[in-house]
Amino acid sequence: MSLHFYHTLKKWQLLKNQHQWVLGAVIQTQGSVYRKAGALMLLSDAGHQLGLLSGGCLESDLLLQARKVIALGKSRKVVYDASDEDGIAWKLGIGCGGRAEILLLPCSAENNFLQLDAVLELLQSGKACSYTLDISASSATIQTAEKTWEKRTLGHLQGEGENASFTTLINPPPHLFIMGCGIDMAPLSELALTLGWQVTVVDHRLTPQKKARFPEAAATVAIAARELPEELLNKPDAAIVAHHNMQLDADAIGALQNSSCRYIGLLGPRHRWQDVLGLANLNERDIRIPIAGPSGLALGGDLPESVALSMLAEIHAVLHGSSAKPLSNTYLQWP
Repeated sequence: MSLHFYHTLKKWQLLKNQHQWVLGAVIQTQGSVYRKAGALMLLSDAGHQLGLLSGGCLESDLLLQARKVIALGKSRKVVYDASDEDGIAWKLGIGCGGRAEILLLPCSAENNFLQLDAVLELLQSGKACSYTLDISASSATIQTAEKTWEKRTLGHLQGEGENASFTTLINPPPHLFIMGCGIDMAPLSELALTLGWQVTVVDHRLTPQKKARFPEAAATVAIAARELPEELLNKPDAAIVAHHNMQLDADAIGALQNSSCRYIGLLGPRHRWQDVLGLANLNERDIRIPIAGPSGLALGGDLPESVALSMLAEIHAVLHGSSAKPLSNTYLQWP
């Protein structure tokens, strides 16, 4: 079950008229905290906790705070400071040492549910939005924006006091195209879906039996790569090319050069990468979107599940602008 805000909104929309709701937003942080400014979640009077504003350590108290917002009908700010021995965060024994300021806003028909239906509509169309909360008025406005996953901190406060507002970027989940319907691609689709990504399997050789290899949540398109229309080519943020056929891979690599992809990965060794580019009539100077070949990080393992983890880890790092280096060198230096 993904905690991406897109999936949170899909769950909430089914329940929104059955309960009273509060939107929670991390609006400022200091030091080490699990979620940064811009994290959002929804809480209800019935005890629903859709999404996360921490690692799960603050949500029980946030639910109590949300019920106060519902009872009083107005927003409130809550500060959790793990360095303050008299604060609730210290008493909860969190131990991260950071500070998080969280805004809780009523979310009801009276304030048009803070425009969350419109946010979901944009995300479903694959678009990002700039989302602004007017703190004093408990209202929201939205505006379409460019997708980017490259900044962990995506929210910022503007103004002070009654004129204060908070703006954050809300991205749709990354959309992964898997070009090829081999059984070794099934773990890749499953892992991407677990992350909350959208997945589309593209291969003209798809049959009902081959479609059954993939989760129901993965879309399937039975069309040759060279015949992909512009509408479909404008959907993916990343693609893995794995037809296990040189010419089909070359066709896919050529088509994806005109796509919205920020990452293209090719299955197989480096010499195969060169051969596929030759079949696609591409040289390195002609490449508009870099092609990782072989795709993936050096994680070890040769089973499809390990290969899927390796490839998806590299895609994740590229989309988020990360170095993919270890956060700790402990085990690299272990005697």
